[in-house]
Amino acid sequence: MSLLIQTRYYLKKSRVAKSFILKANDCLPLEWKDKLYRNMVNPYSEHEEKNGVVFVHVPKTAGNSIFQALFGVSAHGHDEAATYRRYDANRFDRYYKFGFVRHPLDRLVSAYVYLNKGGIGRYDQAFRDKYLAKTSDFGEFLRKLDTQPKYRRQVLSWVHFRPQTRFLCDANESVLVDYIGRYENIERDYERIAGDLKLADVSPLQVVNRTERQGYRDYYDPELIDIACRLYDRDMKVFGYTA
Repeated sequence: MSLLIQTRYYLKKSRVAKSFILKANDCLPLEWKDKLYRNMVNPYSEHEEKNGVVFVHVPKTAGNSIFQALFGVSAHGHDEAATYRRYDANRFDRYYKFGFVRHPLDRLVSAYVYLNKGGIGRYDQAFRDKYLAKTSDFGEFLRKLDTQPKYRRQVLSWVHFRPQTRFLCDANESVLVDYIGRYENIERDYERIAGDLKLADVSPLQVVNRTERQGYRDYYDPELIDIACRLYDRDMKVFGYTA
């Protein structure tokens, strides 16, 4: 095991080290915080190591519900498949790898509403205050994404708005995981994954952290649909979604 991997493993296990990293993170620009932290620690959680799995937790695809039902604990974060592979390629090749996707227009609304309410993560409220508070509604938010390149780059790099291809594919948009479930068929696909893992005792799936809101199509008009489809063009094509 290389010195870098040993260091990352220690950082993952040490509460003192993690506390120090988080405090140091507080001094950095908001856009760097999550990326730096994710690159500093071992992405493999204890339960992934124990069960020989990699769960690529795409935000706003019911990941906490899925992991809780399978392993009895909440999901641990939002690391990309490429991060797991880069950290330990041998383990990545051996483990069963899966993730979930969601219709990009639905996921976009869910992320916006969730963060606009403050979210629950360490930096969610800071992101809202910096990037969402000055937009009056979802329509203004999308139009700002469409017309302001710097704002678009900053928002789409944030974990909740990052394209799903970034989590599940490599730079050539080739899928890196063994199975991709769909939020739209979550119960059926959850059962498929539980079967693939051959787990002796799994709980019924119960969705947690659900964002209460209208149906996602109520947030869109033809102009906004066009903007959203252009923003998430690769997600639409790679995962086979249509407007």
